[in-house]
Amino acid sequence: MTVDSEQGNGALIVVIDDDEAARHSIGQMLSIRGWAVEVFSSAEAALAWPGLRESMCIITDVKMPGMDGEGFLAAMRARPGSPPVVMLTGHGDIAMAVRCLKSGAFEFAEKPFDDAVLLAYVSKAVEQSRLVREASDLRRRLTLCSPEEDGKFGMVGRSPAMQDLYAQVEAAARSDAPVLVTGETGVGKELIARAIHGQSHRAGGPFVPVNAGALPETMLESELFGHAKGAYTGAVGEREGKLVSASGGTLLLDEIETISARAQVQLLRVLDDGLVVPLGSDRPRKVDIRLICASNADMSEEVRRGTIREDFSHRIMVLNIRVPALRERADDIPLLVSCFLRRVADRNGISVPAVPEETLSEMMGHQWPGNVRELKNAVERLAITSRDGSAGSFSPDLRFDSERLLSLPAGSGRLREEMERVERAVIESALKECRGEVNATFQALGISRRALYERMKKYGLDKQSFR
Repeated sequence: MTVDSEQGNGALIVVIDDDEAARHSIGQMLSIRGWAVEVFSSAEAALAWPGLRESMCIITDVKMPGMDGEGFLAAMRARPGSPPVVMLTGHGDIAMAVRCLKSGAFEFAEKPFDDAVLLAYVSKAVEQSRLVREASDLRRRLTLCSPEEDGKFGMVGRSPAMQDLYAQVEAAARSDAPVLVTGETGVGKELIARAIHGQSHRAGGPFVPVNAGALPETMLESELFGHAKGAYTGAVGEREGKLVSASGGTLLLDEIETISARAQVQLLRVLDDGLVVPLGSDRPRKVDIRLICASNADMSEEVRRGTIREDFSHRIMVLNIRVPALRERADDIPLLVSCFLRRVADRNGISVPAVPEETLSEMMGHQWPGNVRELKNAVERLAITSRDGSAGSFSPDLRFDSERLLSLPAGSGRLREEMERVERAVIESALKECRGEVNATFQALGISRRALYERMKKYGLDKQSFR
């Protein structure tokens, strides 16, 4: 029987049970809810059916004459790309359940089962199958695509969320209006700013990024507006600020929520009349800039708290672009993994390792709180630690814990050497990505500032060389 409805979307579910009443009951329950169902009275019959490979989930009894559920599970695990298998038994054998789960069963339910529980298992299994198949399809398509088909403007992604983002970039590039780019840490807000600049009529001018959160208040004002000789202790000469340097192009102010009220007032003047007054000077300079601000904060909340002036917020967010989190565009993960693997391989002079489908599926199911930056670091680890042309398993909780590494005794041999090699490579990559900004680097790595400085000292890494 085959039914296609909105709830089940017609996904094929196979039911195997030697008990006719149980087969009929399970099949009817699934069919009513929109699943396409095929039922079999034996494991041998199911294995011989050519359509088995198209199923999205298999439900099988464990105790059956001939080949039992455990034998069927082993046979399915031997087939590449086999669908998830949900095991059923009425015998309450806990040891058997544990054994089946260790052998690769997706879930285990004891008869009599609650319909809602089995339906939840089926839905979860179908979702996993869908992700694995989409990942496989995207990987196959990669070999047929040109780099530009992977995305736009130096960004990677073909998901609907990214297509919408590309359209917003193109619209923003057609004007000189200030833009506020928002999104979680690691989503690529600077990439968006660079894309807007690169598509605009200012593309031939400078693109000047400033991380406001990494600079103290007095230093930020000097960095932005410049200073006259003697403006403050240590100002031994005149300095041209970033606003002047960016004239004719685009200035990106990252972590805009951290700048002082005084700097906000000064920036308002620049936006209104294009005049920059260096610290300690009364001679304004005329500049022509396009301002793009970036933040991972809620601007309305910052205004409510008083950290951002309301008039300033209105001025900087004439256009507002929100960059989606990676979990909102999981379909792009295979493309990103492939892209990052190629880059790591080229940089380190190694072959591009193959990523097992199981590993890719785990990565697609991960929530990625650190977004694309976290994914990039995870892929780097997979590439550097690959063996025999294949990447290892995905470890979302893997962090480079300096204390743990330091606890290894000196001269621990290959284990310590391998950990240090990988650690140095990942820290170097993070420093390059963050252009030597220590604050951004230790946050991206998930370690403390002290631990990062210790590692940089040990490996002779100078933040200035990454700027």
